[in-house]
Amino acid sequence: GLGLLPATVEFAAEKTLGRPSGVAYGCRVEAYEIHHGVVTAHGGEPFLDGCRSGSVWGTTWHGALENDDFRRAFLADVAAVSGRDFVPAPDVSFAALRQERLDALGDMVERHLDTGALLRLLDGGVPRDLPVLPPGGSLREAPDFSQNFGQRKHGR
Repeated sequence: GLGLLPATVEFAAEKTLGRPSGVAYGCRVEAYEIHHGVVTAHGGEPFLDGCRSGSVWGTTWHGALENDDFRRAFLADVAAVSGRDFVPAPDVSFAALRQERLDALGDMVERHLDTGALLRLLDGGVPRDLPVLPPGGSLREAPDFSQNFGQRKHGR
């Protein structure tokens, strides 16, 4: 990496996929891992299967900040280390905000896209007679993508 932590990374042939959990800052933390690198810390303070050294924290746990209590405690510590005042909002729910944004995205897709046309593209591929306008070019016949997309199936 950047050499900011007393750790080394070796790449493994097999990808690590996992749902680690633990406790940090007195809070339960649940996350996920998806990586080929195997991290070995050679010092620093232990932190979520990684380490911390001064004002740098490192972990292979993705999604840890989605845990509301942990995120509040972690950001308060980061602020303290940085000499900044920080009072986390006690009522912010990551899961609720994510759901709200996904619902808004779904509403926009439904309102502004022809979802029937999208499903037809997924089911049947690009129509053979679809004109293509390449950047800076002129209309030409569409390439045949049916071998790549024509056989795709999806659940509804």
